[in-house]
Amino acid sequence: MSWAGWPENKPEEYTPAMIDLQFDLVGTTIPADSAQMLSDALQKALPWLGEETGSGIQHLKGAETNSGDSSLIINRRTKLYIRVPKTRVSAAQQLIGQILDLDGQTLQIGNFKTREFSPFAHIYAHFIDTGSVSEEQFVQDVMRELDGHFKLRCGFICGKPQTLQGTSGPLTGFSLMLHDVPPHKSLQIQDEGLGRNRLLGCGIFIPHKSIAPVAPVIL
Repeated sequence: MSWAGWPENKPEEYTPAMIDLQFDLVGTTIPADSAQMLSDALQKALPWLGEETGSGIQHLKGAETNSGDSSLIINRRTKLYIRVPKTRVSAAQQLIGQILDLDGQTLQIGNFKTREFSPFAHIYAHFIDTGSVSEEQFVQDVMRELDGHFKLRCGFICGKPQTLQGTSGPLTGFSLMLHDVPPHKSLQIQDEGLGRNRLLGCGIFIPHKSIAPVAPVIL
């Protein structure tokens, strides 16, 4: 998806209020659909997490098991990413050493390091929940948010519909790639996110080096 007649990109600066924390993990397997369980466990360990607007928990990435069940393998490369206000970095240290129970499968939290946002022109969100189920409605939601709130007109590509289990039932969302985003807008979108349910991993953007694997040709 792209807009015609994009406005001129004016050189501006943006200072993010949020930062990513990258935690080491020790575990074996976790449920494949663990977003709600992870969110509940982390909010129990860090009660302030749900009170801070914009805080988010990225989806855990693990390898599928050979047994074909609904579990993911946790290895040394699997990291936990939590997006928090910069003022809460010290408070997040209390998470180190804690053991999270995800439906009987445990994760021990190790040390963490901070990761500032990078002003990449291409940014990607694994799952965005705007409340709309159809792709057409979702696209309209995205255009409205980008144009109305972020004052941004850029190219974007949405993926196939997917579902995520929440406390009130399944949520429907789409992945989203934004491309040709000015640096200050890239930082702002990463800082604020898009859509709902940030603590379930929704609407969290990360830098993406290229859109070539997603869309070889942009019309």
